[in-house]
Amino acid sequence: MKALSRKLLRDLKTLRIQIITMAILVACGVTVLVASWSAYTSLRETQHSYYEQYQFADLFADVVRAPQSLIKSIRNIDGVDIAEGRLVEDALLDIPGQKEPALGRFISYSPNSLINKIYLRQGRWPEKSSTIEVLVHESFAKAHHLNPGNSFFVSLKGQKRRLQVSGIGLSPEYVYALSPVALFPDDLHFGVLWMLHEDLERLSDMQGAFNSLVVKVTPGASLERSQKSLDILLAPYGSVGSYDRSRQISHLFVQDEIRQQKSMSSVVPGIFIVVAAFILHTVMSRLIGLQRTQIAALKSLGYSSRELIIYYWKLVTIILLLGILPSILFAQGIGEWYAVLYERYFRFPQISFSLSRQAILLGIVAGLVPGWLASSFSLLEVFALNPAEAMRPPTPSRFHRSFLEKEGLIASRKTQVKIILRNILSRPWRSFLSILGICASTAILVNGSFWSDIIDFVIQRQFQESQREDLEINFNHPRKLDVLSEIERIPGIFMVEGVRSIPVRLHFKNFKKDSVIASPDGVSTLRRILNRQGEPIKFKDGQVLLSAYFQKKFGLQEGDTVTFELADKSHPDFSAVVGGFVDDIVGSSIYATRTDLHHWISETPSISSVYARMDPGMAEQIYIRLKQFPEVASVTVKRLLFESFNATLSGMILTFTMILVAFAITISGAVLFNMSRINLSEKAWELASMRIMGFKTPEVFRILYLEMGIQVCLALPPGLFLGYGLSYLSTKWIHTDTFNFPLVIDIKTYALAVTVIVLTYFLTGWFLLTKVRSLSMTEALKARE
Repeated sequence: MKALSRKLLRDLKTLRIQIITMAILVACGVTVLVASWSAYTSLRETQHSYYEQYQFADLFADVVRAPQSLIKSIRNIDGVDIAEGRLVEDALLDIPGQKEPALGRFISYSPNSLINKIYLRQGRWPEKSSTIEVLVHESFAKAHHLNPGNSFFVSLKGQKRRLQVSGIGLSPEYVYALSPVALFPDDLHFGVLWMLHEDLERLSDMQGAFNSLVVKVTPGASLERSQKSLDILLAPYGSVGSYDRSRQISHLFVQDEIRQQKSMSSVVPGIFIVVAAFILHTVMSRLIGLQRTQIAALKSLGYSSRELIIYYWKLVTIILLLGILPSILFAQGIGEWYAVLYERYFRFPQISFSLSRQAILLGIVAGLVPGWLASSFSLLEVFALNPAEAMRPPTPSRFHRSFLEKEGLIASRKTQVKIILRNILSRPWRSFLSILGICASTAILVNGSFWSDIIDFVIQRQFQESQREDLEINFNHPRKLDVLSEIERIPGIFMVEGVRSIPVRLHFKNFKKDSVIASPDGVSTLRRILNRQGEPIKFKDGQVLLSAYFQKKFGLQEGDTVTFELADKSHPDFSAVVGGFVDDIVGSSIYATRTDLHHWISETPSISSVYARMDPGMAEQIYIRLKQFPEVASVTVKRLLFESFNATLSGMILTFTMILVAFAITISGAVLFNMSRINLSEKAWELASMRIMGFKTPEVFRILYLEMGIQVCLALPPGLFLGYGLSYLSTKWIHTDTFNFPLVIDIKTYALAVTVIVLTYFLTGWFLLTKVRSLSMTEALKARE
């Protein structure tokens, strides 16, 4: 073994603790990078493969009723490859063992269907028989433990029928199976079911007609041109226009997750790698400074500067590889956890996570290059070292009076305070980087914890202040106001309010957006419309209120006039003035008084939904009555919605928070530990001299500890501010057309971040104290000689 190789092993052993901390930092950054990028590519490829294999539609359109003969004309549109008309109907399900009514979305199935093909997970396809057979979506089947052969009841168009499960399936159209009346997935109370076209046609009284259209466009054809031609054909049949995948709910959620995973793979790893590079630069500078006599001796023995730089480059590379190599294994574990999480929310036939070569290569490059660049500035010092000069003790740094001393601000201070301040000010660049490292860990702590604050805010604002009803009952068709009295007479229901809702398409300049106008009767007490401060917003006569989404997305302002097109074409378009904006957290809604809406569409007073308060002790009897109530399309129970929200987000956010907090503790621990270690090594001679001059061990310890404490104090305020900025960006990254999470950071989140940093500082102090106590004055003074 060559001499330099033996020296390399000795240095690795001597610096083992610092090497481990740096390797952990590199490993954290590279792990998150490789895992997130691999999860991003795996999910994207799984989606692409599934869409391709099962012919996910390019265009969708809903109509009130159109003849099947129209399909032939649609297929003749330039660019249309395949077009299929189908039936889609929502109905109440009565599942054995479940008290609350569930909503079922029935889609007609044909063995010859070529678009949105179904993946058969279990059982067989529906067949004609005396009992109507259905194929059940996997999420609903799992939630109710349904298997082929099981049966339940449905109330569809006033007909109660027994259905038998023939099989369990999946569709690219419902990878994320979300109820049309709920905000979050609720597999217990919403399910997609496929029924033979003939059976659904008979039950829904839609013989020879369709109310939903799916289209595949020829590869390379203009989607926009085909869409325009399609809209012209469908307009007489109650269509407000076709839409592409970008507005299909399931596809929208999957795309949002892919986008967020891509963002995740850049920001968090970047922070870790930058901090690791800073520590590496500091450690290498200190190591080369301490080994200047060894470098000089090696040069005098004939070793060239190039050979010595290669030696230190090997040391740096080993440190980086010690972080990079295990991170590949960690990334595999985290990636598999991602896959398990995805399987809980996204229904693909299979989600196969694998580390992509691109991600591994990216991780290796991201781990090595910043480390090499950071240490290159230190390695250049090897070139500059002259053997004769380097064998002498290093020249003390040139003394400069800091501005504090020039202003006389520290002249009257104690000696220890002067030493501390001079130490910090004499190495401003290193002090700045140390503060920056602690800043980064504080920011990650805030960013990792603030999601709990958002969830608490959403629960408070959405489920307690805005939605104060227990039930939302939706009807198949608008009902006269008499239905309010009928609902209120159900034993256990003690308060009701009606609302008229109509699906519309909003037009403003060149923009258009599908939404729903919700019209309560004056000031609603059960479903309140609130501003940012949580205060009810008053309607202005003849005006509409819009979700703030419209203001941000389309630049709408108060006083602008917007035009509405009814989805069912039952009335000509009408216009209204924008009277204000509502800070809705979920969705993009439009609000108007019921009186105004009736006037605009020339309709007699009617309602399409009822909000109700009920006695929880009589819930079971109320559910039974509502299942039998005529024209009820769906019943949403707020308690179940809240439970679904908690089940969907709480577990994910808790896990995410724990990971980020662990990462932040790693950064702060690594920065503080290396700061103390480097200070102790560099100042061993000065500290030993102080001991000889009469300073006691606690006094010497306080100098190092307080110096570090000042840097921690200086880092906390900008760290909290940086955490606020990072959290703001996080809400922007996760912002979608569906969710508009506000930036809410509670004071306890800031307190938690400060507490963690301070505790880490205390633990580092304990380590520092043990080292100061074990400091050998004789050895330290010898080292200087």
